[in-house]
Amino acid sequence: MGTYVRAAAQDSERLAADRAWVGWGVAAAATGMLAWVIGFALIPLDAKLDNGDQHLVQVLRAHTGQLYAAALLAVLGAVLLAAFFVVLTRLVPEGSPGWGLLRVSLAGCVITQTMVALGASFGLAGVHAAAGNAGAGLAALGWRALWLTFWASGVPTILFTVTGVLGLRQAGLSPPWVSALGWLSAAAHVLVLFTLAQRGPFAADGIIAGLVPLTTVIWILALAATLPRSRRAAAPATSGTGG
Repeated sequence: MGTYVRAAAQDSERLAADRAWVGWGVAAAATGMLAWVIGFALIPLDAKLDNGDQHLVQVLRAHTGQLYAAALLAVLGAVLLAAFFVVLTRLVPEGSPGWGLLRVSLAGCVITQTMVALGASFGLAGVHAAAGNAGAGLAALGWRALWLTFWASGVPTILFTVTGVLGLRQAGLSPPWVSALGWLSAAAHVLVLFTLAQRGPFAADGIIAGLVPLTTVIWILALAATLPRSRRAAAPATSGTGG
């Protein structure tokens, strides 16, 4: 009897802790994706490499404060998205279905968001060069490095999306329609990786490459919105694996 009571108490404490983690995770995901969307929206539409270095410098110089805010919001979004995946891995105990895949997903997410922060730093270097009259070529180099870094982050993005979808399905934390959004996001990133062009909509700073990350935003928001209910549904099975 005493053993049963202790086990029930441990399960109750674990469920309470998980509810708190879910709350923090949902808040991190929603805030992070909102920050990313606002940051992306702050980038001027005519800040394109296609328009020539001199025009790009003029645009960057005219929107210096706006672009600094965009970069800081992008970094904030990256940090909070990584925090959300920390929460997801916390919700699945070691040895439970999906545990290994979710840790691979977390590693891929951290790599991706590190590249996002690095790209934002390159972009800020370009903006600083434009504002300080350091030369159009240097400013364009920083801006090009920003978008090429974002493009290269597509590889770890695909990794953390695919392993995340698989791990979350195994853990019972992702409804089928949310998993479908994850697969759509992964497919969109594969498309962009293999259709990179020097100019036009498929350029590194083109409209297609800019919109594809929104598929990740939609997937993450859907996952966060359904996480409390998914966690409650998966809780009985998970509690049976614990101490």
